Amino acid sequence: MSIRRCWLVTYRAMAVIAFLPAACAVDPDPRMSAEVDTIDGVVVVRNGPAGLWRESEQWQVVEEFRVGRVRGATDEDLTTPRNNSVSLGPNGQIFVLEYSTDRVVVFSGEGEFVRSFGGPGEGPGDLRSPMGMAWDGTDRLWVAAGLNGRYHVFDSTGVFQKSMRRPVRAATRIQHPLVWEETGTLIDETVMSTEEPLMVLFLRVDTLGQVVDTASILATPPRFRTGLPGISTMIRGRDAFRFLARHYLASGRWSMAPDGTVWSAMNGRLRLVKTDSNGDTLRIVETSHRPESFDRRDREAISKGLAEAGLSRQDVELVRPLVSEIYLMDDGHILVGIFEQVGEDPSTFDVFDPEGFFLGTIDLGITIPRRNRPALVGDTLIVVSPGLLDVPFLVRLTIRRP
Repeated sequence: MSIRRCWLVTYRAMAVIAFLPAACAVDPDPRMSAEVDTIDGVVVVRNGPAGLWRESEQWQVVEEFRVGRVRGATDEDLTTPRNNSVSLGPNGQIFVLEYSTDRVVVFSGEGEFVRSFGGPGEGPGDLRSPMGMAWDGTDRLWVAAGLNGRYHVFDSTGVFQKSMRRPVRAATRIQHPLVWEETGTLIDETVMSTEEPLMVLFLRVDTLGQVVDTASILATPPRFRTGLPGISTMIRGRDAFRFLARHYLASGRWSMAPDGTVWSAMNGRLRLVKTDSNGDTLRIVETSHRPESFDRRDREAISKGLAEAGLSRQDVELVRPLVSEIYLMDDGHILVGIFEQVGEDPSTFDVFDPEGFFLGTIDLGITIPRRNRPALVGDTLIVVSPGLLDVPFLVRLTIRRP
């Protein structure tokens, strides 16, 4: 085993501090609490208890608009605050994919309703349980329909162009991003089997809907011991266990970068792992500023849920939910949604630079449900967020950096 350690403190900085007058207050360099190891070719970043941002370096989040209405909603409004994906079109319009209504709702860049298209059914252009969308290199929108196994292609005005077979039969996420590569292939995701543990497979698909290669593979640890019935069977009619399964079962979070690498984490621990297209680990990012222990309310919810399902702690892998989702910005920065309260959508996000150094925390001022996919374009974030009475609002935010 070979280990190479690099402390992130420069000799120049140390020399300057050494010659400062004793009475002069010095703002310590937060990077002094972070270190980097290389172990068997894997880079390990160990972040300290504080972020690297000084107060003057904090990112600020500004809300540009919020569109929605509590009363008198029409077909021009969004229907549900959850299970939606958002994409910024080539003409600057905002496209919202609604899983529950099987349609795409289009807004102007200022949030004004433009049109909607799609709808339930099995015909050409019908979107039965759509799970993701992406723009190809010719300004066409590809929508992955989940239950009829098709890709449906529309132009930028919503006019149906064609449909083709989608080579995905099972997925772990109701909404997940599709990625178009510069080579003209689409990256979609599926699971290799429905057994535990799940193996997430990223597929590279051509414009005819044919699999041409695998883009990456990701293994997730098992949640149940061998021989237990499926999760859908156990939660039927069991509210307490449904709550436990939704929040406390160990599960993975992941996001693919434009270069095909994947950042992933388990929901109960703020530990990021970067893997390549073969599933080999490239970088591990460890943190120490987020607690992982159960409190009294956690223990009560777990005890009630297990009793309702007739299970023991040895039957399932349980964690205190911490990581909601991982989102990657265009420049490689990583946004990690943090659960502050179990059962509540997060508004707090920890920010890491492309190398995995923890910078600090931002509050978006809105919450993002875990099953919603925002559009992240440059420093612009557009997302569907639940407002008063769980009414869906389309919100556009701008991240301002000093």
